[in-house]
Amino acid sequence: MTWLQSLYRKRFEQVMAARSLTDLSQSAIVFAPHPDDETLGCGGTILRKKAAGAAVKIVFVTDGSRSHAALMAEAELRTVREREALAAAAALGIAATDVTFLGFGDGRLTENLTAAIEKIREFLQENPAAEIFIPSHLETPPDHALTGQAVLAALAQLSLTPDIYAYPIWYWHQWPWVPLRKGGGKRKFLEQLKTIFTSKLGTTIFSDFQHAVHIQPVLSQKRAALNQHASQMRKPEAMPQWPTLTEVGQGDFLDCFFQNYEIFHSPPK
Repeated sequence: MTWLQSLYRKRFEQVMAARSLTDLSQSAIVFAPHPDDETLGCGGTILRKKAAGAAVKIVFVTDGSRSHAALMAEAELRTVREREALAAAAALGIAATDVTFLGFGDGRLTENLTAAIEKIREFLQENPAAEIFIPSHLETPPDHALTGQAVLAALAQLSLTPDIYAYPIWYWHQWPWVPLRKGGGKRKFLEQLKTIFTSKLGTTIFSDFQHAVHIQPVLSQKRAALNQHASQMRKPEAMPQWPTLTEVGQGDFLDCFFQNYEIFHSPPK
């Protein structure tokens, strides 16, 4: 970790400590665009909410079947990732009966958005909750952004107003959280460099997230749950070309999910 990353992490801890949520007993639904996003973005929060007696359900919107499309057939990977998702949910204290797979194709939510909104609307109508967790509006992958949009659209159709907490995933895949990306030339480098000097050591960046949950007591349990997503965490034997989360950003990306806080944005109602 560089000195700059250390400064950011220190600032992160200071800012989020003042925004930490204390009442974790409310019922909740976590909507994940792919299997593993629930654990990455909300795993510690789920563990703490379950310990506080909250009823928590997880909804997987897509099947994650194209994460390694060049190396494994979609049908096989779909089965693998569903099995892993159930194992991870169990490690988070969530029974299989509280896990739902909507079954949309990985990377195909754009053309299935109307159908996704309808399925989510039906689910929410049958399973009301006090809190809803969705991917952050800052997410760039289409499945992530559209999952959040679909949930908000479904809630609007039902005139439901639960508390919304939007969690980041690929937000962390930027400097200074991960090393500067190679390529893009001098202009791209200067754009990334500018971020650090315009953010006042994170004040501006962190202002996107108004809430945090302190997860330091459950970090080992969160890590155990994430390890259940073996297809994303470990290379199969004799397949060194198999990409894993541990390699993204030279390992710094994954480390971001094991800081002492999980952070959330609340869209205006």
